[in-house]
Amino acid sequence: MLNKETKTVVPDLNWYQEIVKEAPETIIIIDRDGRILFHNDHAEGADPAQFVNRNIFEFFLPEYYDLVRSKIKKVFDTGQTDSYELASTYNESDPRWYMTNLGPIIRDGRVVAVSLFIRNTTEIKRAQRELKVSNENLEKRVDERTQTLNEYAYRLEVSEKLNVILRRAQTRQEVINSLVGHCMSVMEADLAGIYETIGEELQLSISIQHTEAPPHTLNADNDHFLFRMLHVNKIHHILLDGCIEEDCQFCCYMYDQKTQALILAPLRIGGYVAGILYIGWKTPRQYSQEDEQLLNAFVESGSNTLHRIWATEQLEHNIRQREQELHVLYQIMSIASEELDADTLLEKSLNTTLKAVNCLTGLIHLFNSREQKLESSIQEQVPDGLYDWLLLTGLDQELWGQVFQTGGNVLVSGLQTKMDSGKTELLTYFGVPIRTKEVIIGVLSIFCKDEGIFDSGVKQLISTIADQIGLALETTRQRQRDKEALILEERQRLARDLHDSVSQSLYGLVLSADISKKLLKLKELSTLEETINDIATFALQSLREMRLMLFELRPLAFESEGLSGALELRLNTVERRAGLMTSLDIVGEEFLPSPLDLELYRITTEALNNALRHSNCTQIQVSLHVDEVLNQLELKIIDNGQGFSIENKSLGGIGLVSMKERATRLGGQLVIETEDTIGTTVRLVCPTKNNNKGIVK
Repeated sequence: MLNKETKTVVPDLNWYQEIVKEAPETIIIIDRDGRILFHNDHAEGADPAQFVNRNIFEFFLPEYYDLVRSKIKKVFDTGQTDSYELASTYNESDPRWYMTNLGPIIRDGRVVAVSLFIRNTTEIKRAQRELKVSNENLEKRVDERTQTLNEYAYRLEVSEKLNVILRRAQTRQEVINSLVGHCMSVMEADLAGIYETIGEELQLSISIQHTEAPPHTLNADNDHFLFRMLHVNKIHHILLDGCIEEDCQFCCYMYDQKTQALILAPLRIGGYVAGILYIGWKTPRQYSQEDEQLLNAFVESGSNTLHRIWATEQLEHNIRQREQELHVLYQIMSIASEELDADTLLEKSLNTTLKAVNCLTGLIHLFNSREQKLESSIQEQVPDGLYDWLLLTGLDQELWGQVFQTGGNVLVSGLQTKMDSGKTELLTYFGVPIRTKEVIIGVLSIFCKDEGIFDSGVKQLISTIADQIGLALETTRQRQRDKEALILEERQRLARDLHDSVSQSLYGLVLSADISKKLLKLKELSTLEETINDIATFALQSLREMRLMLFELRPLAFESEGLSGALELRLNTVERRAGLMTSLDIVGEEFLPSPLDLELYRITTEALNNALRHSNCTQIQVSLHVDEVLNQLELKIIDNGQGFSIENKSLGGIGLVSMKERATRLGGQLVIETEDTIGTTVRLVCPTKNNNKGIVK
């Protein structure tokens, strides 16, 4: 707790003075009465010593005496810091402001002096005054801005009303009508309207409050002034105190209608001027900046909406065109998928193309590699007069001949020709190359009366159709080549099979019959019975071979029948009809992946063929057990016929090599158990899921 004393005692402050002597701020030490005991070196250009023992009240205005006295007393009494701010005119004509922080200096539990940290705040005060002036100016500007914002809010309000109306519009005419009506109402105009850009002309789309209809069509010849606006993105304000624009027919018309002020604003869709909006007043009217901003907002909203509708219409048109193109291409692909001869394929494709592009006349030329020239393959409604005229004049070389030579599309318009009816017409020709494997094999030619049909989309469609025709034609030709090769291969295979099997059995049959005939003459009846049995055996074997060949000639949809169905069909068709007893036992077929099931089918049929041809068996058993848990299967084909010696038998002749190769690709093992008296067992063990890359898919 501080001891309060009223007696002035000069304390020993040397320790403190050394600390604050060279401080960057003004620091002084005073006693309770305000007498300066110490002043540091920072004295704003004066000698610090001249302030010592003087009273601080000498250096500021009298109106601050009570404030400073109370602050000093408080610090001495409480030992707590405090502060004050005041103005001084010491050695200055203009007052300077200072902020002073008071801090107690305490020795032995009592305040012996107070240190004053003085900071010049004149610049801050000046800035505060300037800020006050700025605030007053700002308030004034805020009031002005508020007025501007209110006007802007009004513009936003009326603009939003127009936007709401335009968002509901579905057609160009709805947009135009709404835009003109709204502009006329908000701008308090006497008349208004819109001219739309149609080709090289401006055509009146709508006019409101006219006593006499405006000119319906304007062009660059009679209204050069308006057409200049199509290239300038700017709103024009015109005061009509006479027909001031000599090359403006529309301006003269408006002047005749007693219009004294006129605004013209271009409506743009992207970089294209879609039309011109006009607004007229029958009294003089100045065009303010607010009017321009408001009208710009209206024009922008209208232009954006027109662009939206145009884009939507264009998108719908593109979608319809694309759907038509896809439909045509689907038809061409459907035609290509049919097994047709080349002429029928080309005829159907040409008819489909002509219907797609809404033309009646077309033809397809194909290149004859032997004659080294283009030959007409298919024609559709080509007038004799047109074709003969093209050939006689040599224009065919400038049409499909040029397409074939250059490999590019050719478009020629203005072909004057006499039709079969005797009437002369102008036709447009468009030809595209037909390619297959990057080689030009022909030309697709289209003739139309309307040149405008051949836009970029139609050209692309015809080119794509030509590519599809080339692909389809190559497919048809390849199919024919494959069919011929297959027939030849099948004939060769049948010849081999007949020679290796049926012909051998028939030869044995003929030989046995000849022996039987001789034995009958010699009346060797005991031997004759044995020979007749041989005849029966040879005949039965021939029958089995023929049934096997007939089965192999029949097409089998393995994918639809599955493994069990295919094997059941085989046993019913061949073995059982040959008089053999058969059995089929399959467990776990659903766990067989593809193509493992097909490989098993081929191994099984090869083993059945061997048994049928070589074993003279009466029974055949086929079993297949698939264990999903062990990832393993076991296939057995067992017959009760005559076995054979593997060492002495030609393996290639009875298909053992091919079966073992298939087993190896499956990652399994094929074991053949055979003896002369107990028949043959073919046993295959292999995994159901094999990573062996050798399996042919």
